[in-house]
Amino acid sequence: MPYLIGVVVVVIFIVVVFIVAGKDSKERKEMVSKLTEEQRNILMSTEVNFVEKNAWVQKAMVAKMKDKGNKIDIRLLWFNEVLQNNEYNTITIADVAITKSEQEEHNVKEGDFVKFYFAPEKSIGRTKIIWE
Repeated sequence: MPYLIGVVVVVIFIVVVFIVAGKDSKERKEMVSKLTEEQRNILMSTEVNFVEKNAWVQKAMVAKMKDKGNKIDIRLLWFNEVLQNNEYNTITIADVAITKSEQEEHNVKEGDFVKFYFAPEKSIGRTKIIWE
């Protein structure tokens, strides 16, 4: 009986992962399809600057912003020419949060281009916008 419960828990977890991944994939495709040719070219021609092992800075576009009170959740679009995964050489998404005061100070809005730091192997401080 404990074996059956374990199997059911694993199956439920796998189903949830597929649902979330499918939703993200659909959202990414929608956001990318709305890009202008100019925006697409800017993202695809951006320079990747490694700042430490497996961490870099590159240009990204603010695709979606969600106000969460004192912070703003942002979905960035960026061109992946580093990570050898199923989204290699494509425009993909990254999530970052900024404070409401940062958003107001830098007047960040959807469609803006920003520099962002990405360190996929870190669990804390994995992504952040670099203010210039």
